[in-house]
Amino acid sequence: MVNKQKMNGKKIQFLFGFSFTLFLLSCSGTKNVVEVEKVKRDSLYTEIQRIGLEAARNNNVPGVAIAVIQNGKIVWTQCIGFADKENRKPVTPETIFNVGSVSKMVSAWGFMQLTEKGLVNLDDPVNDYLTRWKLPASQYDISKVTLRRILSHTAGLSVHGYGGSEQGTKLLSLEESLSGKTKRNGESVRLISEPGAQWEYSGGGYTLAQLMLEERTKEKFADYMKKNVFNPLGLNHTTYEWTEEMMKNSATAYDASGKPIKNRIFTEQAAAGLQTTVLDLAHFAELSLNYQPNPLHKVLKPSTVQLMEKSVLPFSDEGKSGLGYRFMYYEGFETVGHTGENEGWSAGLFMHLPTKSSIVILCNGSNGDRVWYPVYQSWAKRIKAN
Repeated sequence: MVNKQKMNGKKIQFLFGFSFTLFLLSCSGTKNVVEVEKVKRDSLYTEIQRIGLEAARNNNVPGVAIAVIQNGKIVWTQCIGFADKENRKPVTPETIFNVGSVSKMVSAWGFMQLTEKGLVNLDDPVNDYLTRWKLPASQYDISKVTLRRILSHTAGLSVHGYGGSEQGTKLLSLEESLSGKTKRNGESVRLISEPGAQWEYSGGGYTLAQLMLEERTKEKFADYMKKNVFNPLGLNHTTYEWTEEMMKNSATAYDASGKPIKNRIFTEQAAAGLQTTVLDLAHFAELSLNYQPNPLHKVLKPSTVQLMEKSVLPFSDEGKSGLGYRFMYYEGFETVGHTGENEGWSAGLFMHLPTKSSIVILCNGSNGDRVWYPVYQSWAKRIKAN
């Protein structure tokens, strides 16, 4: 569920050498002046522009990229502020952001592709597919840990999330991470409740699924996703690794006080390690809203995408998930998608399936949830009222 907006803590405004509003840009890719002016007259565009700019200023978030989808198509995007405020580098449609746990929703496409290829069964014991590392013995039934339950956070597994490592440091192996050698919490992936008994968010489950994919395909997870998911879908600025090419267009990450920090890199790529642009992620949302075979380029069947967006039992007030997609609520208004928070980054993707509407919000600041949440509220109110 969407967390309540963080209201506590001192709000420190940051000032730039020249007007922040100078870099409030339309990056919709419209083809002529008439279309650009039409976008700018859109009342939702204007409202989100005002809300996003104010929230970014008040919460030390240098840059924001937003995309809005109506009737299953991107209608406009806008960019606010700086990808790198020290160098006065503005956010553009090509700016790369890390998107934290939004990674899970995207990685689920790779895992589900394995089921279509017959390499994995959604309801088989995941441990049976593993040789490099296996779930440790438990008082709970390990055979009930399945891909369906992992993707829906109902597998009873530990490790809520990951902190990553500073770029340039040596990463742990998947086996080391699963065994609990991470610096953030030192917690191994293990069963902490009976699989299928309750909803409990687990980034650790996605790390286990990442290992399963590597074992079944004999490929590195990032390589498999690029070749079999991103390239066919035309997501050409999306990767689970920080490549040199990606770094050229990357935003700088900023902590809660607005200070630049080094990018985080992750062994646990499926759970937290995705880099992408607002346009690529908005295109992913389009694909999640339009169940048509041709745009999917045989990456997934339309019926598989629809299955992923259906809730899996059990769920409760603590959370509700499909397969990679989470259900989120605002004043009784239900959306499906995901949010993500890593140090220096924050993101959200929300879809209203009945109207094929969506909003994507990417931020390069640790306080980004204080930006995307009021923007999301504004969008949700508008969709709910129509």
